[in-house]
Amino acid sequence: KLKENYSAAEKTKDKIRLLIVAGHDDESGGTEFRGVKEAKINLELALNLAEFFKDNDKFEITLVRDKNGYNPIFLNYFDKERGAIEEFSKKQKETMSELIRAGDVFSVDGVIHNSAPTETALKLYGINKWANENKIDIVLHIHFNDDPTRNRKKRIEAEGKFSGFAIYVPEPQYSNAKASRAVAEPIFNQLAKFYPVSDFLQEQDGIVEDQKLIAIGAHNTLDSVGMLIEYGYIYEPQFLNERIRDSVIKELAFQTYIGLVSFFETEKKLSFKYGTILLPHKWEENLQKGVKNKESILALQTALVVEKLYPPEGFDKHDCPITGNFGNCTSLALKKFQEKYGINNETGKIGKSTKNKLNELYSL
Repeated sequence: KLKENYSAAEKTKDKIRLLIVAGHDDESGGTEFRGVKEAKINLELALNLAEFFKDNDKFEITLVRDKNGYNPIFLNYFDKERGAIEEFSKKQKETMSELIRAGDVFSVDGVIHNSAPTETALKLYGINKWANENKIDIVLHIHFNDDPTRNRKKRIEAEGKFSGFAIYVPEPQYSNAKASRAVAEPIFNQLAKFYPVSDFLQEQDGIVEDQKLIAIGAHNTLDSVGMLIEYGYIYEPQFLNERIRDSVIKELAFQTYIGLVSFFETEKKLSFKYGTILLPHKWEENLQKGVKNKESILALQTALVVEKLYPPEGFDKHDCPITGNFGNCTSLALKKFQEKYGINNETGKIGKSTKNKLNELYSL
């Protein structure tokens, strides 16, 4: 049905309605690491994603939050419909409990999540109710992850042990489950071209079915396609330097855009030359192992992915993320690039010959 509506959009003028929810807010800020606040980078990614959809006339985008705070539509809705939202969530919980007791629905344990504070839960159920009433087609929640053991130990400055992204979708017994998974799969496939799938045990499949996340329709409270994307763990190095983080977040938004549109454009290849906005790039400076936080290294690592040389043999995307830091992985992959193109005088580093070849292949 979604695909039919999309195909008919030019004639009917009835666009695909996408609701983008930047997770958390100023009051419930989510996780934090070394001054990087989840609520802030969730919003940055949401704004970038909305911008990519700006010129796509087959989509109508609504943001729950923007740079000015909550969209007034939702502020008013949370306030005026508070009682109705509470009644809605209560009835849905009661109905689900009855179905479980009758054996018509089975309770499924999944990833353990932090309980949402009362006000946050109210807003999330309110978003679901509003989406149902306004015939929203797709609800996409944006988040960044954290290692729960790092939080429990209160080691604010210590990095966690997990990395990578995951997409949460409704558990199969829910009414929006099948469509949600179908839309999530091309987004997952697109992100997985450049980024590692979470190595947290319960997220290793990449697309994680969940029964209890309010955002994607706990207690069957959401009619729309629903998904929550954890784009990575907040302590990963590519999120710690502001300049690199801005580029990475924009790229994550772009990959999400391409993935979502490709659900609808299965018969037509999307025309993006490199499949990334980190290319084209012009390399102007020499680079070598040990240099950090450079957009030129971010572009280099991406070009090496396109060349199918990064991560180098024997390593995976967790070992060798796209970070903007020139380490062992980048050096090894660059050596293979230089072997491929017959560059013999700059092994594992970027000098004049390597710059020329990179610019020949990947600059404007």
